[in-house]
This record gives sequence, C-alpha cells and structure tokens, in this order.
Amino acid sequence: MIGAIDPVPEQPLLGMYMRHRREALGLTQEETARRMFVSLSLYRKLENGERPLSAGRLGDWSTAVDAPVWLLRKMVSLALPGLSSIAVGSWPPGLRREDLDHLDAFPFPAFYHAFPEYEILAANQAAREAFPWLLPTRADSERPANVIEQMMTVDIAREVLINWEEIVHRLLFILRVAAPGTVAPERLAQIIETCSVNPEFERLWSTDMSQEQYNNSLVQVRDPQTGDEIHLTMRSYNASHPDNCPYQLFVLTPRRPDPSTIEPFTAE
Repeated sequence: MIGAIDPVPEQPLLGMYMRHRREALGLTQEETARRMFVSLSLYRKLENGERPLSAGRLGDWSTAVDAPVWLLRKMVSLALPGLSSIAVGSWPPGLRREDLDHLDAFPFPAFYHAFPEYEILAANQAAREAFPWLLPTRADSERPANVIEQMMTVDIAREVLINWEEIVHRLLFILRVAAPGTVAPERLAQIIETCSVNPEFERLWSTDMSQEQYNNSLVQVRDPQTGDEIHLTMRSYNASHPDNCPYQLFVLTPRRPDPSTIEPFTAE
C-alpha cells in the first residue's frame, strides 16, 4: 500500500499547484509573471512543467502569490527533495490560549486541523455537540485523532453525512496529492493503513477529482434525532496574521438548501 503514496510525476504536479494558487487569487499568467519579474513565456513554461523550478524561482513564486506555509512546504518537497524534512510536524501541537479563545468564539462548529493530513487538534463547543465523533484526543495520547480515519471507520459518519462520499473523496484526494513530502512518512502510512479497512478506500483513494467537485463546499447533515436534513457551508482558513499559526481553521456555517453551490455568480 505504501507504493500508492507517490501518485503523479513531480514536475507536472508543481505546475498544477502553481496554476491552482494563481487561479485561487484571481490572477492571470501575465500578472503572476510580472510579480515574479519573469517573462510571460518563461512563466508559462514553468506552469506547464516544461522548465524546472529552481530554488530562486520557487522563492520568487511564493512571494508573488503569498503562498501559505503548507503549500510552500509541498512545493519545496517536490522541487528540492533534499530539504523536504522541514515539512514534518509534531504531536501534541502547541495550541496557544489566544487561538483556543478565537475558536470558542464561533457560534457554529469550528475546528483546528493539521493540514493536509487533517489531524484533529481542537474543537469548539458547537463542534463537540454536533460531531462528538470528531473530537481531539488527549495531549498524552500516542497519536492524534484524524478526520479522515474517523470518516472511514466510524459508522455514524456515513449515517449523519448525507454526501459522505463526496466529502471523504475530497479529503483522500488532498491527502494523496499534498501529503507526500509534507507529512511524516510513518504517520501517512498509519492513516492509509487505518483507512484501508473500509472497502471504499481503494476506489476513493485512486480516483481523481474535477475542479468542480473539489470546489463544492456543501455539507449535507441528517439530524440523528429528527431526521431533518441540514445544509452547511464548509470553509478552511489559514491565518495571515499572525503568520506563525501552524494549523488550519475549519468552520461549518448554515446555508440555504440551494443545490447551486458551484459558480454562484455565473449568469444563467
């Protein structure tokens, strides 16, 4: 199973990350090239995987697109594999009191996750009440609780999450693409081994996602008490201030039951 961790050639994957980050910021190739102080022709070759991304170019690119820490670690692990050891995290995490206070201020379910492996580091009261099977373990536990492991092994996950397959597929896709080089290999192997007991794992792990599927933010929840269907919007955030926050904020907020969750501003 460990052989399945290396999913795609490195250079095309670097270009994919460059394109996804640029498009997420709403930048054109021309604008990104100008920010990097390179020609449009060279930038296109870098993004298409036709030219290697040197350390200097990687630094210019990360500055140009304000790359988050996890993405920069991933890019370094691919472009400069000799330095990839900088991307290994630790357990238990050093959660600051100010960050926990910030998490508790949300009236809706909110978590801190280690990304891209989705270790559950903290959950606020609303999250504890809504998803008691997605809680962090004690700091003295041998290893953290993990969103993907829980989703794949806890029966109630599939009962409560109506669109369970879409959610789990996205999590596994992110793990497969982003984790190698940014997550400790032994921890990545543990997560894969744990998830392998689910008969759906192999199919979901090896199937790619379209951009439309990846960007769907809908979470459909069935109330276990009443059976009512609840629609939530899923959002993940990385702190830019302070810029030394090593975990990602994950928030679920109520939304109207509107099926059009993709490209909401596109005219009919």
